[in-house]
Amino acid sequence: MTPDQFLARCPALWHVAPAGAWDRIRETGLRTAAQLIDAADVDERRRAELHEAPRAESVRLSVDGVEVVLRDQAPLLRADLAKALDPGFGVSEWIRELNRRVYLFADRAAMHKVLDKYVASEGAQDVIAFSPLRLLEQEQHQIELSAQSTSALARTTKATKGRDTFVSITRFLDRKPAEVTIVGGLSDLTPIVRAERHHADGRREPLPR
Repeated sequence: MTPDQFLARCPALWHVAPAGAWDRIRETGLRTAAQLIDAADVDERRRAELHEAPRAESVRLSVDGVEVVLRDQAPLLRADLAKALDPGFGVSEWIRELNRRVYLFADRAAMHKVLDKYVASEGAQDVIAFSPLRLLEQEQHQIELSAQSTSALARTTKATKGRDTFVSITRFLDRKPAEVTIVGGLSDLTPIVRAERHHADGRREPLPR
């Protein structure tokens, strides 16, 4: 896929986070789960567990005195994750791979499906919209794409995940990706064009830039 093809396939990108996350992101950047785990006030045994084991439920951490939430990875526990991984690629390695990325939706319907689920179960959510062009200009070498939902397991006995699940734009086929990820997070928020808080009653509250 060329950069122009990427922009044609992904005319808009979104990130969904619990209400209040945007305030933190404005201060410290959009950080990965791994970065938050490293900065969290936990003992080293717990830190290692968070880096390497799937999260059965959401985890609340204290980072610099502020509470942050890591989403659960429960769908990875609904089957034998090890069987879904390429030979020689362990569960802990896969979880570390997932944790070192920020995830963006490239499909509006998919984004709203997840957003509606979280609003119904957790309450208000912050939706952050990106300019794909600005992101490409600023972070092209940190962008990696996946053709599948990496947070779930397919109904197959074959290995479906491994070192080549995430690839650079130039290695990806000319098709709409299931996931757009930013390796190492985003410290410069220039690609972000809008942030809104979506409430359970349907209100959309613009958030300050």
